[in-house]
Amino acid sequence: MSVQMTNAEIANQLRNLGALLEIGGEPGFRTAAYRKAAEQIEALAESLSEIRAKGELENIPGVGKAISEKIGSLLDTGHMKALDEITEKIPLSVIELLSVPDVGPKRAALLFESGGITSLVALREAATSGALANIPGLTEKAAAKLTATLATMAEPDTRMPLPMARRLGLDLIQHLRAAYSGIEKIELGGSVRRFKETVGDLDIVSSGKDPNAMVAAFSTLPLVARVEMLGENRCRVQMQSGQSADLRVVPGEQWGSLLHHFTGSRLHNMKLRERSLDLGWSMSEYGFRKGEELVSFSTEEELFAFLGMDFIPPPMREEAGEIELAAKHQLPKVVGIDGLRGDLHMHSTWSDGVNSTEEMARAAIARCYEYICLTDHSRGLGIANGLDAERLMQQRVEIDHVNTLVAPFRVLQGVEVEVMNDGSLDLADDVLAKLDLVIASVHSGTRRGKESTTMRAIKAVQHPLVDILAHPTGRILGSRGPGDFDIPAILEAAAAAGTAVEINGSRVDLSDFNTKAALAAGCTIEIGSDAHSTEGLNEIDYAIGTAQRAWVTPDRVLNALPLEKMLASLKRNRPS
Repeated sequence: MSVQMTNAEIANQLRNLGALLEIGGEPGFRTAAYRKAAEQIEALAESLSEIRAKGELENIPGVGKAISEKIGSLLDTGHMKALDEITEKIPLSVIELLSVPDVGPKRAALLFESGGITSLVALREAATSGALANIPGLTEKAAAKLTATLATMAEPDTRMPLPMARRLGLDLIQHLRAAYSGIEKIELGGSVRRFKETVGDLDIVSSGKDPNAMVAAFSTLPLVARVEMLGENRCRVQMQSGQSADLRVVPGEQWGSLLHHFTGSRLHNMKLRERSLDLGWSMSEYGFRKGEELVSFSTEEELFAFLGMDFIPPPMREEAGEIELAAKHQLPKVVGIDGLRGDLHMHSTWSDGVNSTEEMARAAIARCYEYICLTDHSRGLGIANGLDAERLMQQRVEIDHVNTLVAPFRVLQGVEVEVMNDGSLDLADDVLAKLDLVIASVHSGTRRGKESTTMRAIKAVQHPLVDILAHPTGRILGSRGPGDFDIPAILEAAAAAGTAVEINGSRVDLSDFNTKAALAAGCTIEIGSDAHSTEGLNEIDYAIGTAQRAWVTPDRVLNALPLEKMLASLKRNRPS
């Protein structure tokens, strides 16, 4: 008798097994196999039960015989013997301790074995009561740091990080297009369309001539684990990845009304509903009603025009004054992807990228850019095959050659230079001076205390040859929290020095909150993809979404300038 388990549930069980085994003392290189298998399983479009029925479990990357047998056991019984055995010794809740920065498997084991701490709640209680200081093997300094870290930790967020949610949603749309040919319009709505950092459920808004057929196709997609609700023009499902997704279908003439309704925040929609009532109309997802009359819109532009308002870009729909300004036709024109002249942060095969200089250039040309800057890592980031002075000279030869092939498009030579522990840069000034542009990054040692990490960033932005500070807080949305930086102090220093600060698309850093602070401090903004492949150039969408949430206008964006003006605006090129 089989047990219905989603891919996400099975991946989570494998991940739990690996974590508990490592806490129990197994070497990390052995337990990493479970984590890697879980990552591959979460990315599958087809259910594991179907893959198993075809005898292809071991064809999944990272899934060998041992792991495939464990998956089979989960599908058959809902249990995995190895996990049941380890949880008799170490409670599953001990895994929660790993969510705390600086708590790895060894420290989690120490807290459990010597302190009897079995959960995050128990750890917080021990920190509050002072009991941490009495745990054998945990130094006074370590206990104090752990207590301080817990005090600053937010409650865990069960929502999806934006990039994960958007990828899932776009994948779902792609599969629906393949399964049903009658789609007229389809788009993600909700928090994803507003580029909010975390997302609950996915909302998909579509139009087509046969809603029933589209809903039926949606409910039977391979990505769907189970159907939670099925109606004539609506379907709610749980995906194999564990997340829920809603599809709503309307005729094309109501498309704009429905898309707007399922895009704006609750407060934005409430405020707009009040405005429509003042004008004598009742607003719903299908349009505006007055008595028996219903006015619907095929586009959002028509909806805003009906209300006598400027069009409000989706990321701005958070009820932060945008409705009043749009009604007065005073809404700021925020930067859009069509407002960027180029991308100034990307990597190639010269360091840790997967595409060549020419491939990156041609992909950027396809995006209608006028220029890019190749900013491969410097030697200081050893794991990235970083460049030294000699290799930078070799790279310049290749860039010059590519420029002859792609003119009038221009490839600039830059570098993402590593900021060392003392705030110095790991390439000499005479090397940096020969480049078109320099981006500085603090990649390592970002949790060594606010004073030292902030000092490094400030020294970097004050360097006369550093043009941009990349991903200023050091976070990677969804996988790594920010470092110990005093962001207001860094932004103030950057503004004073004339160093631009970056909104990094691949990391979603800066946040919209910190971007607003950067604008208030007087900083110039650079919007970069941090692409490591031609496909990675699309990551700039997240930076644009963040910029729009922060109301960034093109005049504040470095790479919204034409090439020569952009270069002339760099502090290295300004008259002294």
